[in-house]
Amino acid sequence: MTRTDPAQYPAKAADALRLFNHTTLPKRDGAGIAYPGTAYRAIGNLATLSHRLPQALDHIAVGLTSLHKAGHLTADHGAPATHTAAAVKALRRAEELAIELTEALERAHAATGPLGYGGQSDDTDDDL
Repeated sequence: MTRTDPAQYPAKAADALRLFNHTTLPKRDGAGIAYPGTAYRAIGNLATLSHRLPQALDHIAVGLTSLHKAGHLTADHGAPATHTAAAVKALRRAEELAIELTEALERAHAATGPLGYGGQSDDTDDDL
């Protein structure tokens, strides 16, 4: 039985995000995103992705902690316990930031929901 490397999935997600960035790169003749519905769906999908990050980060932290407690870790320099503790602390902070990111994306998603594509707007806000 071949074991699947779980690290391949975040790598695929990173590649997909790189493709999104290339596809939506602003062009000379306008934005890379031509319709508000595209922005709405993209923001929603990014919110879904960020919503799943805390669990993934937790799994990594728990996995490293388990490997350390079982005595399976070594370090090129310093103590494995020091490196493990630093990694887990950083992962816990990343979980908090992912939650904040999700909340911000959900607000952006809600704000783009009413937008449509059409004629001239009567909006006089020049701050955009």
